Amino acid sequence: MTETADTAGADIQVVTRCAQVVRMFSHENRTVRVAQVAAELGVGRTTAHRYLASLANAGFLERDGRGYRLGPLLAHAGTLALNGLDVVDIADPYLRDLADVAEETAVLSVWAGRSPVVVRSQEPENRVLNISIRVGRTLNLDAAQAAVFLAYRTDRVEPLLEQLDDLQAERIRRRIDQARRTGVAISDTINVGVRAIAAPVLDREGMIAAAVAIIGTVHTLSADLNSGKVLALRDTAARLSSALGHAT
Repeated sequence: MTETADTAGADIQVVTRCAQVVRMFSHENRTVRVAQVAAELGVGRTTAHRYLASLANAGFLERDGRGYRLGPLLAHAGTLALNGLDVVDIADPYLRDLADVAEETAVLSVWAGRSPVVVRSQEPENRVLNISIRVGRTLNLDAAQAAVFLAYRTDRVEPLLEQLDDLQAERIRRRIDQARRTGVAISDTINVGVRAIAAPVLDREGMIAAAVAIIGTVHTLSADLNSGKVLALRDTAARLSSALGHAT
């Protein structure tokens, strides 16, 4: 079927209007409502609602009470575009050093809309047995890396935790609080006998770009925040942040 000029023009108008909706969001304005969108686009409320519903169905937006907020697809794309790519490109030598100094597996994760995803992993070279974690693996909200991200992404905490049972949600809230107070999060509840400790990597604007973590067993990786392994983790997170332009 041949596309007519009228059809092409209508498609372009739809894209333009969707872009207008997305541009309405900012750090100060995290939710938009149908009436606001109607006024911004110069259309009726029914038409505005249709645009918002379509964007939500595609994952660009998600419902937030009586309004809409940015959805997982845009969050994922934004994280990769603004925060993830630079740190992923430069992370390998930092992770290599951390794995060898801490003698534990070192992992870098970025936020993927609703949870962290592993983008880099390095194992220590001088140990015969190591814990392996697959690049591309999506981590659940019980992970230490998730707590680190949610400590900085405060708008995401309750919408995600309200989907969990009360005990798990409360455990994760305590872990988020630990990350805010100490700068690191510790988790040993995902796999029996395994412990992960994570710290944030910040960009030049102080936004979280990634989480760096060390993963070991509960016998080799102490939960002591003053241990040499945790200090090495903190140092790696600080050096990665500095490489991204973050000033301490």
